[in-house]
Amino acid sequence: MTTDAAGPWEIVDALTSWARRTPWCDWVELAGSLGRGAGDPLSDVDAGLGVLLDGATYDDRRDAALAAARGYAVVADELIQHLGSPERPADHLVLQYADGRQLSLVVMAADSRPGLAAGSQAVFDRSGRLAAPFTPPALHAGDEQRREWAFLGWWGLADVAKHAGRGRVWRAIESLHEVRTYVWRLHAAELGVDYPGFGAVSVQNADLPDPAGLAATLPSAAEPAAVLAAARALGRVLEPLAAPHAVDGVRAEALRRLGAATP
Repeated sequence: MTTDAAGPWEIVDALTSWARRTPWCDWVELAGSLGRGAGDPLSDVDAGLGVLLDGATYDDRRDAALAAARGYAVVADELIQHLGSPERPADHLVLQYADGRQLSLVVMAADSRPGLAAGSQAVFDRSGRLAAPFTPPALHAGDEQRREWAFLGWWGLADVAKHAGRGRVWRAIESLHEVRTYVWRLHAAELGVDYPGFGAVSVQNADLPDPAGLAATLPSAAEPAAVLAAARALGRVLEPLAAPHAVDGVRAEALRRLGAATP
């Protein structure tokens, strides 16, 4: 693993230099910890690349971007994730370099971005497309989204009780983890941090406190009784976060099951 603080930035510089030399590359957006100015030698490079087709196919542009990325350092492995649609394609190129550095590059049509999202920086912007600020839907969570997280949190706790009561410990633990994720999202939204859907990531990136009592929601053992104890503790954490969102019915059923469950 590279320990040079410039390590991830060398990948950024290589990507940016290639984009500048490539006429159909319109912009490069840097996100993640590097985009926020909080990167360190362990940071991966999270970036977006806007491309102009100009008569070429999207696949041609994506393949050229992947070929270029293979030249930034020795590649140990790679993956392409398809994120878009036939009408508006977008692919996530994930490269693991042999020296430990990582590149996460989303290639999309240049006009897919109406501006620059909060928490990102434009490292190259040929046409000025990223000059204006852009508020993506995920930047904040509205009342409907928060209610969904609150509802699914209580629903998930009912599932924990069900699976633990049947002795299916790992299913119960999986449900417990999902509920904890919703708790983090609600907590992030309550704190007003950007991108609350990322939960713990957004809260800890903002150096804000964890939800009170969360440590008690980790089971002490992979046993039904321990999982149920953790679920009841998680219910106490969820309670004040979910209370404003009118989910009394599903809450009542979750509490009933947690109260009645026996390992």
